[in-house]
Amino acid sequence: MAEKRPKPRLCRLGAFLRDLRGATAIEYGILMMMVGLALLGMVSLTDVSNRINDTFAYISNTLSQ
Repeated sequence: MAEKRPKPRLCRLGAFLRDLRGATAIEYGILMMMVGLALLGMVSLTDVSNRINDTFAYISNTLSQ
């Protein structure tokens, strides 16, 4: 009988879950934390940028009246 082979993604996921080396899990955790902080930083910078833009628009409108 022909044996079915699991898909490559499932093999990688299974290998990751079976990996008992702590360094790999820690590295992936740090990587995910850095991605999360980068996304959080982008959101907060966008918010600051919008507030500055609103402030300058308010000043411009006030001076033009």
